[in-house]
Amino acid sequence: MVYPFPRFANTPQTPQYIQGIESPSTNTPRSPKSRSSLSPKRFIALVFFVVAALLWLIDPFSRSSKETDKIPFSHDDIDDYLVHFEGHQDCGITSPSLYTPPAKLQHHKMAIPLPYCRNRATLLEALSGGGRHGFDAPFFPAGCHYRWYTTAEICMILDRFDAVVFIGDSMLQNVYSAFNMLLRENVALGGLKQWNLKDNERSSCYCDNQFMRPECSGQSITSSAEVRENEGGSGHRSPYYCDRTPHYFLSIGGSPAPSFLHSTFSNLLSASPDSYKPVPVVHSLSLSTSLSWPLATASMDEWLSLADASTRNVPFLWVGPTAAGHLKPPGLILSQGNNALWHYTVEMSKEAQAREVDALGMYNLTLQASSWDGSGYGMRVGLMQAMMVINWLSRLEST
Repeated sequence: MVYPFPRFANTPQTPQYIQGIESPSTNTPRSPKSRSSLSPKRFIALVFFVVAALLWLIDPFSRSSKETDKIPFSHDDIDDYLVHFEGHQDCGITSPSLYTPPAKLQHHKMAIPLPYCRNRATLLEALSGGGRHGFDAPFFPAGCHYRWYTTAEICMILDRFDAVVFIGDSMLQNVYSAFNMLLRENVALGGLKQWNLKDNERSSCYCDNQFMRPECSGQSITSSAEVRENEGGSGHRSPYYCDRTPHYFLSIGGSPAPSFLHSTFSNLLSASPDSYKPVPVVHSLSLSTSLSWPLATASMDEWLSLADASTRNVPFLWVGPTAAGHLKPPGLILSQGNNALWHYTVEMSKEAQAREVDALGMYNLTLQASSWDGSGYGMRVGLMQAMMVINWLSRLEST
């Protein structure tokens, strides 16, 4: 069962839509003057005004200025965003299996395509509250749609920041690995330190095995600097499409985190003290804490305090846990089953909202997705998660 993502008192509410069309905001209507009849000229003028208003509502171009994307966006006529990615044929993955743009949703028997989400609040609500129309079917957000960006567009989004930092456990490491796969245009081994892999490891860690096998996930990239420093090494290379904005993954399993991670984070924030660009942080903790709310909220306060001490603009995104797959061991169903995961999702979203932190739920995204062990998900889920994070980044202010 897909759950509607909860709304909270101080969260901006989703605007009401009529047949998929965004209602324009208007001032309080004036009280009409009483008239016994309308002259023909006035009647014609009134009809003209009504028709013009209806056309304004129907025409999507009349509302394009309301879209809050911070970069130009290419058209939706790209058949497969991953067709030029290394390994896409061997891994058997295409972007239409992950994402269907609004312009093509009519082929899915949707009479009126979903509009793109207007702002960050409606975007996060739509992504958190969406679902799938069948097991492993493409994911559809609720009420409005997100975008699948090209690699060039992702680079433009990242250029607006001094750095991007991921802080979390193994679930978020998978998201960061997929983030690297998108930037390296490599779904075969793009999340791994290829320069460390032997020939037999390259074949055994291919595609989904990057996420599934412990010996492979142990070679996951933890910073863009690692790739940059090893571009000139021997063996197969897979450089970034762009490498102007550094990004990092800081691995934590609870709170407080090790002091050296505090130092690393503080040094990142102090690298360009006079810069006006933000340093977004993507933060998550879930199964590594056995879904402990106190540990997760302590971790949230811990990293928020470090960010506040820097006086930098550091927007935070809290990422909720994935759902439990049907292969979850019976002994963990009570403590890590879907009931526990959903309550953790709701409570941590409340804690994030109380701290003015954005929240993105991953429960509905993974509820009908394949999991190899009941907890972990593969490349397809990872790529969708990474693109959702990129959509959040696209809606942040650059100052």
